[in-house]
Amino acid sequence: MTAEPTPNLSDTPSPKTLLVLGSTGKLGRLMRASVDMSPGLMSGWRIVWGGRRACEGVDWIYSECTPPKADAVLALWGVVPGQGELSDNITLALRAMEIAKECGAARVLHCSSSAVYGPVREASENTALTPLNAYGIAKIEMEQSLFSAAIQYPQQPAHCVMRLANVVGGDSLFGAINSGHSVTLDAIRIGHSPIRSYATPSILWQAVATLLKADTLPDLVNVAASNPVAMHELLEAANHSFVWRPAPETAVAEVSLSVARLRRLTGQTLVIPPEDMIAEWRKLLKAAE
Repeated sequence: MTAEPTPNLSDTPSPKTLLVLGSTGKLGRLMRASVDMSPGLMSGWRIVWGGRRACEGVDWIYSECTPPKADAVLALWGVVPGQGELSDNITLALRAMEIAKECGAARVLHCSSSAVYGPVREASENTALTPLNAYGIAKIEMEQSLFSAAIQYPQQPAHCVMRLANVVGGDSLFGAINSGHSVTLDAIRIGHSPIRSYATPSILWQAVATLLKADTLPDLVNVAASNPVAMHELLEAANHSFVWRPAPETAVAEVSLSVARLRRLTGQTLVIPPEDMIAEWRKLLKAAE
């Protein structure tokens, strides 16, 4: 009998380390559930979850010790309306850069928002920014602080700002579905509800994995499914009840993103029908139970 050759473990590359900041927030919890459910999304990477406080799944607490060595940093943290000073988004972004330097990371990925664009159809990364609210303005100021710091301190780690669409499971529509209560939708016109771009956690992980291995980081990249969806389509896919009302003058008919840049980077079509968005969200909810 011929003996099987013993694999040379020294030839097996060690996984790289990704330090995730903001793992206890809503987005962080969704992202953790997503990669736990599909580890292949970040094949070749060991994820270290950082949190502001001790919590299940948190590997490193910011206030207790220096950060672990890491090859890259993903900054999911941020301040959303009603949960603190929006200007702290600048502080957190710059702190992420400091942490990256402390842990020896070569790259940092920051999360911004489609709120920087305001009402728009298929906004590209070069589209003029016309935010409607203080949150959008705060995210623009955060981005500008990072670009200014990059000019002032060119020795910093390379970084990219990801402008995220509404994240499946993370916005108010999914909160309403989860509550079980009927939803009232603005009728932009008969039978047509507001249109939004959405990103699933799995698409966000695809973007992260692609950016971490890209030869050169873009300054900005929109992150979303390539197909915007109407809100009533998500509710119908979830088999959730809703009623119509005439849209007020303040209703925003569409905020959708062009993801041509992300599609080129990933080589994927990134088309996710509403039914699949709902299915992924429900799997994440079950995985988090």
